[in-house]
Amino acid sequence: MRRIVVFCATIFFPGITFVIGSIASQVNGTARLIYIIAGFITATLAAYFALHIKRKSNSAQLVEFGESLCAIMEHLAWLAENPTDAAERMGRIRDKAVTLLATHVSPTARCAFYALESNGACFHRRGSSGNMKASETYLVDNGPGSDLLYMMQRKNVISIPDTHKTNGNPSFNLGDDYRTAIVAPVYAGEDAKGVLILDAPKVDDLADVHESLVRMFANILAVTQAATPAHYSTSIGEQKTTHPTTSSQSGESSPQSG
Repeated sequence: MRRIVVFCATIFFPGITFVIGSIASQVNGTARLIYIIAGFITATLAAYFALHIKRKSNSAQLVEFGESLCAIMEHLAWLAENPTDAAERMGRIRDKAVTLLATHVSPTARCAFYALESNGACFHRRGSSGNMKASETYLVDNGPGSDLLYMMQRKNVISIPDTHKTNGNPSFNLGDDYRTAIVAPVYAGEDAKGVLILDAPKVDDLADVHESLVRMFANILAVTQAATPAHYSTSIGEQKTTHPTTSSQSGESSPQSG
């Protein structure tokens, strides 16, 4: 039974969500609505099975987590039905998604979604949870932005146990020299949508975070971004923030440090 649960959480439902996100980005009207709702359902099921993998999970935790997911689902359903008035609703979905992931993982964890915008020229922060000194925008052709692009193009979740010891590999955090991070690519099929970043203050703080949980939230963000009609700018739903805008790069791959 446990093998079935692990398979559903890590392969089956995330994979189905990935395929649905790809299709949703290519269709319009009622078909888009159907695929978006289906994508969220499969993403929710992935989260459900991922929670059952954790030995310490309990019914109260499942109920609380499920209620938060339902709130996101309601916004996503509205977005699918009203794609021409999407800016504010997309912002709510992104903020709720990154907040739920961060608070579920750890009281000290932070999370942010950086959308790939301006025809792939930059990453722009479109949802965040926790106080951070990360820049709102990173150009992909230099510094931290090029590292984010590299990690996104690898198309797999990257765990960084210690941002100070990366053996020369690209590293990233959200500022304040946080020591551990997870970076997940956000794709709707083959269409790159951005990166999801989770970090925490101490080395190995995120060691118990299951990859399927992060992938599930990346899929929710992918479906959200794919819900935007093709004729809309990728900068739709811009959110203002009062966070400082200094660089957040850390690790051996760059001399900059959050």
